Order: sequence, then structure tokens, then C-alpha cells
Amino acid sequence: MMRTFIAIDVNDEVRRRTNEIVEKLVKRRFKATWVKPENVHLTLFFLDEISKEKAEQISERLKRRLLGFPSFSFIVERMGYFKGRNGKPRVVWLGVKYDQALKRLYSEILNELEKFSFQFPQDFKPHITIGRVKMVPEKWELLLSDISYDPIVVPVDCVVVYSSTLTPSGPIYSVFRKIKFEGGI
Repeated sequence: MMRTFIAIDVNDEVRRRTNEIVEKLVKRRFKATWVKPENVHLTLFFLDEISKEKAEQISERLKRRLLGFPSFSFIVERMGYFKGRNGKPRVVWLGVKYDQALKRLYSEILNELEKFSFQFPQDFKPHITIGRVKMVPEKWELLLSDISYDPIVVPVDCVVVYSSTLTPSGPIYSVFRKIKFEGGI
């Protein structure tokens, strides 16, 4: 069994921007489990623990389904957070503009995963997690309000099926299968 998820890799500009934002938040005394720059990605589907055989079957089905899918780009455009029960941030993320190409890709993969009895929401809210917050400083709203950046365009010509191994120093992601679109970029 292996922890498995399907994601889109991001480019170096997103990784650089993530690192800059995390450095600012650390200096401002936000405490979190920060995502390492090399692990930054856009998760499409978290499949949890599945067998290697099932991961192979899913990868093959996706390869056939996405063969003619056109390459596209998405835009990473802002920083935000999901609130916990206490009203304070629990997850800090970079927002992804949800355009038609990304919606179509999500829908295509969702249709294949449903054949394997997976159930996921139809209303995908794309974001790139950069940290799981443990503690925020006083006046945290003010400290977050000035963090912005220019939109970043991320070209997409594949999805990646990852396996994830949890360790005390954080997860280790391994590419299980890269599924390229026919046209490339």
C-alpha cells in the first residue's frame, strides 16, 4: 500500500515566491509546518492508501484518457488561508485562478477515478498549500494583509501520480508516474 495523490507540478517562479512568503511569515512569528520548496505542487486528488497495482491501473487509464488533452497554463494570483474553528488561519495557500482548462482537466480525471469507486467533490477549489499553521502572532490579520505578488503563469503539459512517505522531518514525495499530454507545450 502507498499514500498516493495526483498533482500538477509548479514552476521555479512559484517555488521562489513560496520561499519568499514563508520567510516573511517566519520573520513575523507565524509558526507552521511549512511545505519545502521542492514539494510545492497543486494537488488535484488525494487517493490515500492504495495498492501499487491500483495506482498502476489508474495511471494507465489516465494516460489513455488524457492522451489528446491540450497543454494549457494556469495563474497563481494571491495568498490566502483557510480558517480553523477559532477563526485563525490553519492552512496558508497560494490561490490558483480556476479557468476552463483546469476545470476540464479536473473533470476528466474525476470521471476516470469514479470508475474506481473514488468519490470527490465536483466543486474543486484549486490552491497550493504552503503551510499548516500551528500558531499565529497577535495582529496576524495585519501581518498578512501586505503580502502580495505579481501573478505567475504556470504552464501545464502533464499530471503526476505521486507516492508520499511520511517521515518525522516531513513527507517525501516520489514520482510514481508522469502522464504527459499528447501536444506538449
